[in-house]
Amino acid sequence: MADVDGRPVRLAIPAEARHLRLARLTAAGIAGDAGFSLEAIEDLRVAVDEVCAILIEGAGPDAEVTLEYRTDVDGLVIEGSCPNGGGEPDLHPVARELLAMTADEYEVGREGSSVVFRLVKRRGALP
Repeated sequence: MADVDGRPVRLAIPAEARHLRLARLTAAGIAGDAGFSLEAIEDLRVAVDEVCAILIEGAGPDAEVTLEYRTDVDGLVIEGSCPNGGGEPDLHPVARELLAMTADEYEVGREGSSVVFRLVKRRGALP
């Protein structure tokens, strides 16, 4: 399975909560094209919302979230980053539980001055 014309899809949006729906919609559109079930697409939307909210927590007014969506034979990999001068990202226990239920794999951390994440959702996998 490949993205349109075999390349990853990249998205850059302002680091504001009102723009996170664009990240969710992009994930849902790619997953739908890749043959994900409706339940898996909804799980993916929730997971993307959670990790993106972590990225923008404490980000400056001019910060930008950058996302890359890639499909592979098993499913969808999404990686994101946002410049953020704070410390290590703090996952609230509820966010941690939601991600455990809706993503097959996820990592959230810091690379230099940015908060980053990697999220994997497999097509047909149970949450």
